[in-house]
Amino acid sequence: MKNISQDEKEYLQGEGEASNDKIVLDLSGNNWQMEGIRPDEGVKIGFHELNFDITGDSFNWGFAKVPGDVYTDLWRQGRIEDPHFGRNSLKAKWVPENEWWYKRQFDVPKEMEGKRIQLVFDGVDFGCDVWLNGELLGTHEGMFSQFKFDVSNTIRFERLRFGTNVLMVRLHPAPRRYSQVAGRKPAWHGDYWVALPPTGIWKPVYLEAMGQVTIEDTYVKPSVLSENSAKLDIEIELKNHNSTNNNVNVEIEIEGENFESKIYTVNKETNVAQGTNKLELSIDIDDAKLWWPWDLGDQNLYTAKVTVSENNENVLDTTSTSFGIREVEMVHNPGFTLDEVENPWTVMINGKRHFMRSGTWGGPPDIFMGRAHPSKYVELIRLAKEANFNNLRIFGWHPEEIPLFYQLCNEAGITVWQDVLPLASLSLPKNQEFKDAVFAEAISSVKAQRNHPSIVLLEGSEELFMTASDPQHNLQFVNELGEAIKPYTSLNFIPSSPLSDEVGLNLGFKPKESFHANDLFYGEGEFVMEDYFPSLDYAVIPELAISSCPNIESIKKFIPADEIWPPGPSWGHHWTDFDALRTLNFEVVGDQSTDSLESFVTATQVAQGAIFQYALEHFRTRKPRTSAICICHYITFAPDMKWGIVDYYQEKKQSFDYVKKAYQPVLLTMKHYDRRWLPGEEFKGELWVVNDYYKTYNNCKATIKFLDNNKNVIKEEQFDFSEINGDSSSKYIDVTCKVPGKIGDKFYAEMTLVDGEDNVLSENDYMMLVADKTKDRAELRAIGLEAFEIKQKYGWANYFRYFPGLGAEEDHLEADQKMPIARGFDK
Repeated sequence: MKNISQDEKEYLQGEGEASNDKIVLDLSGNNWQMEGIRPDEGVKIGFHELNFDITGDSFNWGFAKVPGDVYTDLWRQGRIEDPHFGRNSLKAKWVPENEWWYKRQFDVPKEMEGKRIQLVFDGVDFGCDVWLNGELLGTHEGMFSQFKFDVSNTIRFERLRFGTNVLMVRLHPAPRRYSQVAGRKPAWHGDYWVALPPTGIWKPVYLEAMGQVTIEDTYVKPSVLSENSAKLDIEIELKNHNSTNNNVNVEIEIEGENFESKIYTVNKETNVAQGTNKLELSIDIDDAKLWWPWDLGDQNLYTAKVTVSENNENVLDTTSTSFGIREVEMVHNPGFTLDEVENPWTVMINGKRHFMRSGTWGGPPDIFMGRAHPSKYVELIRLAKEANFNNLRIFGWHPEEIPLFYQLCNEAGITVWQDVLPLASLSLPKNQEFKDAVFAEAISSVKAQRNHPSIVLLEGSEELFMTASDPQHNLQFVNELGEAIKPYTSLNFIPSSPLSDEVGLNLGFKPKESFHANDLFYGEGEFVMEDYFPSLDYAVIPELAISSCPNIESIKKFIPADEIWPPGPSWGHHWTDFDALRTLNFEVVGDQSTDSLESFVTATQVAQGAIFQYALEHFRTRKPRTSAICICHYITFAPDMKWGIVDYYQEKKQSFDYVKKAYQPVLLTMKHYDRRWLPGEEFKGELWVVNDYYKTYNNCKATIKFLDNNKNVIKEEQFDFSEINGDSSSKYIDVTCKVPGKIGDKFYAEMTLVDGEDNVLSENDYMMLVADKTKDRAELRAIGLEAFEIKQKYGWANYFRYFPGLGAEEDHLEADQKMPIARGFDK
């Protein structure tokens, strides 16, 4: 296969020899133009008829880049201000009122002449019409499904300086109602973004020239026979574009992609009828290198190259598919009856338990795909592994990801727990046309992704029952969705998350399946972590949400200088839950920390980290009864004051380090059921070790130090742990310490676990408070109740509730007289 990029101009020189290779001409890049106009006006004035004049009618159009998006192109041109800064996104709400036209001129290599040429769009958000050289090729809707047009008879082979072929793409006005496009586009609203529905050509565009029999799909289904042998059943989907049958030869070559291996080959002569043909071939791999998550083994990847030819020499088409040899099996979590947990929730990979230390991906790295550069994906996957994640969850508020994401997860050994399509928190339409479109999109999506060894578990939706007006209809819909994709994947399918909330129980789900552990955040002082998390008894926790502010240097990048401190309205627009943050600050550090920007930001990050650490370590000690825990989120796709532990600018918050500690594959943890202790009381804790590796450690030693408010050591002990079994969670010993200091102080515990050769296996630490638990809980509840009263007045999503100057409250100046300041921060 010959790939020709937009920058490779040598293909325009000379005739050369005719080639039987498949030729791919990349049309992506910076050589695009774009313009907007009122809906339906572009065709009326003839945008689709624009030709290849050197100056012509589009000389004053803006320059654009594909893949990308409309907002990013407009921002780069200077037509809108950065939507991520301040409240600028509200000023760009005119953009989705228009249709947007994208234009690309190009020439094609002479080698393409005589071949079947197709124009391929890997993804357009959300709907578009396509013209080539004035001819309407067709219309497409659906963000995730690839679509193609045969342009063999439309392409021009003349060559001019700026290209004789003119591709015109009319983007329909961006959808305004999520319910009408759910499943084929993610929600563009939520509790960290509200303003603008994305739109654009978000994936590559290219031409392919090949023969009349094409490879439409390759699906490699591995079966692990033993530790070093496997069988590959390979399904090939061929399409014969001729009107008559053809005899072709199909050859498959298998070899290591990231390691040296011998080449395995299988050939088959077959007769293909007009239209779509299915072919199945098998290959035995006698020295198989298995793919594993990073904490269980190596990430061996293979390539399957498929070539279709005529007469053993004329190549019609060729493709390469990356895959891994691994088997995924789901088993029931021990300790639950089938009356408590009906679904199998433990992921077994090649026969080994894969406890999922997960975080919701919260991506792409930018809601505007034109700014979601590949380097950001590389860095974010690197940071995920640094934080000891072995899984990332893409749930129904977010789109499926670009191929690079899955490739990076394949290479890093990070598994993916994925909602098939973005279906989240809504009542689904009940017409058949909607259902058919969503199911077709789902099948397309599954087929495109199913060779990635990183994808291990599929779900149908996110919170699709808890807020719906007709949850029974939604349940039937996602159950049918699961049946629709079943012929195309062997992965387990769960209809939604959570299953065991009140609505889920009313729908007939079992009481201990899955639960979103978010009440500590939304309860605003109703609970404390050491009571709340140990009360939860579920097979998996797919979502655990606590928010925080990003670092101060990051805040300065998206909050206007005159609003940074005291916090102004842009903080509210970027989803600062001031009341929730104040209650969490008080719970964790003993103070609301509103006296300065530095103390407030630090407290929010410490609070998020400490709560995540406490919860994650608790649920990990429940292994194998609990088999997965997922924080919400790892990242978010816009600058905000919300869920991520890595912010929009790829900067780590302090909470990152807490999660990194809690997710150590070998974890020394101290269970403690109180964080507030009176001076002189006997602090009590339990030392546990969780080992997610399959390696047993012998002759280990654990050291614990207790320190006072000034970090002076007041007690130090060492314990012998003779054996730490692989894939285990066990309590080893109780620890105690007389609480030092006075009310208002803090005290600390620091721990280290080493093996028999003094190699450090785990390090951990905790901060506790010298405080009156009863008094502080009453104060915590009072803060929360005050917040609930204000929320009742304004509504939970209205950030005006934080700013009396925006809420037209008596005795407060309007914004034209004084910059609005967040309630509680004006002292």
